[in-house]
Amino acid sequence: MENKISISGKQTKIGSSLQDYARKILTLTLKKYFDDFVSSSILFSKDTFNFKCEISIHLESSIFVKSNSLSNDAYGAFNLANEKIKKRIRRYHRKLIDHRANNSKKIKNLQANEYIIKDSEKFKETSLHEDPVIIAESEELIKTLSVSEAIMLMNLNDQNAIFFKNINNKRLNILFRRPDGNIGWLDPKK
Repeated sequence: MENKISISGKQTKIGSSLQDYARKILTLTLKKYFDDFVSSSILFSKDTFNFKCEISIHLESSIFVKSNSLSNDAYGAFNLANEKIKKRIRRYHRKLIDHRANNSKKIKNLQANEYIIKDSEKFKETSLHEDPVIIAESEELIKTLSVSEAIMLMNLNDQNAIFFKNINNKRLNILFRRPDGNIGWLDPKK
């Protein structure tokens, strides 16, 4: 299990004791809830005066859990990020157990393209073109989920929004994090 965890530093050197510590603690965190996982990566970097630790875990086929934190030392940054991961995995595991007990249906996925578009106001300042430029695109699977499952995935991936097909009414829905901290839900009527 420990050989599936990659640890690296971005523009900072990390010692073998930090690598051993992070690998051991993350393995203990994962073993508590899962027998196996696909892969995991831990990235340490400097952020002005603090250390930043980013943890990304690929649990199952399309389930990713991510967290990050800042601290004045690398061990503290890792410990804070690991606590966030523990909380997210615990919630996911609890919902997974509840969901499997209540529902044995297979989740269906749709495919869609994702496009990232430059902010038109900034683009107008730097260019004479009226059309925004697509700066990235990727293919995404649109999962068929309940609203609570979509919220769970949004929180696991530390995302601000998620696009999904509602399992109850078969319509495409969007959940997004509002500026006031609450979650907004768009369910368009046909």
